[in-house]
Formats: sequence, structure tokens, C-alpha cells
Amino acid sequence: MKYLVMKTFKIFSITILSISYLGCNGISARQVIQPDNTETAMVNMQEKAYAHFCTGYFFMLDGDWENAAENFEKALQFDNSSERIIRHLATCYFRLGNEEKAISFIEKLARMKPDEFSIHYSLATLYELAGRSDDAIVEYERARQCKITPFDSVFLTDILYRLANLYMQKGMTEEGVECYKSMLDTKLVSEPAKIYYEIGLRYFEINNMEKAVEYFLLAKQADPNLNHASLYLTFSYDGLGDYENAIREANKFLQKEPDSWIIHLTLSEIYEKIKDKTKRDENIEKTREILKRNINTGSINPREYYILSHIYRNQQELSKAIAVVENMKLIPLDKETYRDVHFLLANLYYENKDFDKVENELLMTLKYDPDFHEANNFLGYFFAENNKNLDKAIQLIHKALQAEPENGAYLDSLGWAYYKKAQMDGEDYYLTMALQKLSEAVQFTEEPDIYEHIGEVHYSLGNWDEAVKAYEKAEALYKRIPGQSEKADDITYKLDKIKRLISKEDASMRTVETGKMQK
Repeated sequence: MKYLVMKTFKIFSITILSISYLGCNGISARQVIQPDNTETAMVNMQEKAYAHFCTGYFFMLDGDWENAAENFEKALQFDNSSERIIRHLATCYFRLGNEEKAISFIEKLARMKPDEFSIHYSLATLYELAGRSDDAIVEYERARQCKITPFDSVFLTDILYRLANLYMQKGMTEEGVECYKSMLDTKLVSEPAKIYYEIGLRYFEINNMEKAVEYFLLAKQADPNLNHASLYLTFSYDGLGDYENAIREANKFLQKEPDSWIIHLTLSEIYEKIKDKTKRDENIEKTREILKRNINTGSINPREYYILSHIYRNQQELSKAIAVVENMKLIPLDKETYRDVHFLLANLYYENKDFDKVENELLMTLKYDPDFHEANNFLGYFFAENNKNLDKAIQLIHKALQAEPENGAYLDSLGWAYYKKAQMDGEDYYLTMALQKLSEAVQFTEEPDIYEHIGEVHYSLGNWDEAVKAYEKAEALYKRIPGQSEKADDITYKLDKIKRLISKEDASMRTVETGKMQK
């Protein structure tokens, strides 16, 4: 429905601009002007206006809009209040692509005839074409207030649809919904189910799931074959936590579209929430098989590649996830998507410990978008982690922090880069800078690796008691995270080591003190 309305956008404008006027054969000099035999000069002006008007009209019939406009402009100089001339000029400039001039003439008409529906409708459509949405709303609303003929009522539905979309774009949901409802009241809507569906979508987009459900159900009631209402009912019920109804609507949708991976994926997430592992796994497997089939048969939908790689990633099949994303490079993508593909590959290669390829993918990411702060941070941290290009690493992380100065992960990266710089250059003031940044980081993000880094810095500074405190926090946090037992064990080993050192230092101190007392 949206496509049909937008497709006829310019047709409506031209049609309305041309309503209610005749050609030269329908206009005589006497009709255009009312000469007074005592005013010869006035008669001459009126005759010139008529001559230019007719010339412009015939140019217009030939599609010569430029010469037509030139003659209508001359006619207007002799008769500046002629509604017909002004209408023709608006049409000519519209066809010439000069929207602002067309608008100026329709605005003049609107001042001359403030109660005419077609003028406000035409002006609103021109405002909308020019991107002046606020002005378009005002004029569409004025058109709604005009007295409407049976002919105009056909265009009223289009006005209401356009108004609804403009209000929704501005986040004015209730005003938009009112316009949709008014469309139903006109009795000119042949498919009310689609209007209910549109209203449901609008409420869904602003996360008002109760209202979304209400209108999607009305859409299904008006047209039981509108299967996409079941699709969005599934999502809406899921958002409300009504999993029973969500599952019911999902299965209704699958009866007609059994190969919908989106629904199978949604069902897997719902079954995850209600702890039904068997059905969760069944739907993940169905999602995976459908996506594999789609990709193998030439899918050019980037989202399908992303989802399949995500499934493989979650199943710890990193090589397969990487293969899917590498294949994604072969389909047509926009610049932003190419950037995201390389960034995803960098993450996957990092997780797969294929470190030789990580740097190249991050450099490709930044080639597409030098200001992509996630990639700047990742590459900076990667350099620091590998004791490589430390000055460049610090520069990259600083750039990331310019975008998000309170990002705990970025502050952690910077602190860790300073720590590595201290180790390489043997300058303790870098350790102080490292500790400062890491302490800032943990104020924004309490992550175990940040505490671990704080422990490392304190250890290097000889603050063993502080190092123990930081390591113990890191150990406790790692133990809470599934799959991080190896990291927790590593921290436990560091704690044991440092506690033994503290114990030996205490014993040594006691020996020294005892020796002093004996003397």
C-alpha cells in the first residue's frame, strides 16, 4: 500500500495543480479581462496578458515547459491576480524541477483562495517533496478542514496516509494513529486490514506491545490470510512475556511459511527463556539449515550471513563462522557493511587465535571508516597486548576515547598500553599513568580483566597488598562467568605466588627484627 501511494506522488501534484482550468479555447479576452472603453491602456494590458497566456498554453501542450513558463510570467506582469495564470506557472515550474518557484506560486494561490482543498493539498505535497515536513503537516491539516467535494474525497485518503507517516517520523504516534483511524472512517479504504496492520507496526516500532497486539489482532480479524500479522504478533507477545501466545502465533505463521528462519530463531529464543532446551535446539538447528540452504543458493541478504555466523560462533564452530563471513565479502555490500564484515572477522580470528589475520582485518575496517572507535580501540589493544607499535597503540586508543570518553573498556585499553610502555621503556611514570587510567576504567565498568590489569600494575609497583585485593576481585568475577574457569585458575596461581612472596618478605622482616633485638 505504501508503494502505491508514493508511486503516485507526483501524479497527484500535477493533477491537482491542473484542476479547474481550461485552455485558450475556453477563455476569451473578454473572460480574462473586463475592459472599460474609456481606459485604452488597460485594454492593451489585458490583451497582452491574453496573448502571452495563449502562447504559454500552447507551449505547455507541446511539453515545452521553459517557454511556457516564460510566457505565463509575462502574462502575469499584465494580470497579476489571474488564478489560471498562477496555476499554470506552478505546474510549469514543478515540471521543470524548480520546486521552490512552484511552491511560491501555490502559496500565492493559497492566500487568494484559503478555503480550497486542492490548493492546500498541492502545496502540502510540494512541501513534502522539498523536505519541509512541518510545513507539509500544516497544509495537509488545512486541507482536511476545507469543504470537500465527492471528487476531493478520493484524495483525502492519500492526505491522511501521508499525514500519518509524517507524524510517525516525528515520533507523534497518537496523531499518526488518529490519521490512520480517520482513513477507516472515510469508508474509502478497500482493505482495512492493512490499515490495522500499519497501526500495529507503528505501535510495535515504539515498543508499545499492548497496543501493537490489539491492532494486529484487528488486522487478522479483518483478513485472516494476513500472515504477517501473526509474525508481528509473535514478536509482540514475546516482548510482553506472553510466551504461550507467542508460540501459538509463530506456529500459525510457520503453517504457511515453514522456511521462515526468523520465526525459528525467535522460537529458539523463546524456548531458551522457558528452559525447554530440546525445542530450543530443534529451532536453532532449523534456523541453521534454512540459512545454509539460502546462502548456498546465492542469498545476497547480509543479515542471513550474520545470523548463520553467529549461530556457528555460539556453537564454538569458529572455522565455519569465519567461512560464512568470508563468503559474505563476495556479495554486493555498501561501505558500512564492508566495514562491519571486516570488524566481525577481526573478532572471529582473535577468538580462533589466528592472530596473524586480526591486524589486517582491523586495518581494513579502519580503511572503510577511520573514525570507527571500536576498531581503533581493538587495534590499539591488540598492539599493546603484543608489545607492538605501542606509541601507535596509545594514539589509536586516544582516538577511540575521543568518541566515548567514559568507556571503561577503552580506558582499560589505554591503561594496559601504558603498562606495556613502562615494561618496554623502564619508565615508572608510565606505571602511574596506567594505574590512573585503570582506576578510572573500573569506575565505569566492573570487569574481571580490568581488576587483573590493576593487579599487574600494583605488582610491578611493589604494592603487593593492593595487588592481592585487585586479583581477588578479578578471581571472584571470573568464577561467576561461564567458560572462564581457565582465567580464574590463572588468577588463583598469581594470588598464590604473590601471597608466598608476601609471606617470605614477612618472614625475612621478622628475622631482621629478631637479629636487631639480639644485638
